[in-house]
Amino acid sequence: MKKSLCAALLALATASVPALVGTPAHAAPGQTLICDNHRNNPYTGTYKQVTVPRGASCFLANAHVLGNFKALHGAVNVYIIATPVDRNIHIKGATRDVKIGPRHCRFDPTVGNNIIVTRSHNVAICFSTVKDNISVTRNDGRIMLRNNKVGKNIRVVDNLPYAHQPGDGQHPNMDAIRLRDNTAGRHITVTRNNGRPLIADGNSPAVNS
Repeated sequence: MKKSLCAALLALATASVPALVGTPAHAAPGQTLICDNHRNNPYTGTYKQVTVPRGASCFLANAHVLGNFKALHGAVNVYIIATPVDRNIHIKGATRDVKIGPRHCRFDPTVGNNIIVTRSHNVAICFSTVKDNISVTRNDGRIMLRNNKVGKNIRVVDNLPYAHQPGDGQHPNMDAIRLRDNTAGRHITVTRNNGRPLIADGNSPAVNS
């Protein structure tokens, strides 16, 4: 099974919209970022949109994405830290970690529409304010949603049995799906997750499972 994770490929770079590759840098709002960098050297600028190629990792910190963030073709690690995204975050097939939220969870970045993470490994989404929905599906690693504010629905459905990978660390009940202190305008649904335990408290409305 190919593992996935919310986000990744928006192949559009025209002559009028130059793409940035490699060294992190600030950028003018009209630029598109093709993101492939390392955690110790994050991108921090303002970008029209962000695309993550197959096999790449992307680290954004204290940046701003004016449009969509997409990693759709099998990225490795995706970190979106303290970074507002004005439209959607869509990650599919990330093979390692997907983390979306503030550094040390101290303040909340906003997402204009949706966060969608599918067919990835570890998924952690915390302290994010999302206008529409969070959807976490078909992932096979650790799953944690904490202190998110969502305008419509949170759906954690059809995830796969936990598959340990080197580097996952140790934790009691690593296969458990954890939802703590999330709020949604409509529903929070956690179901059809291949018998994985659910640890949920402080959520509003209560979790449908």
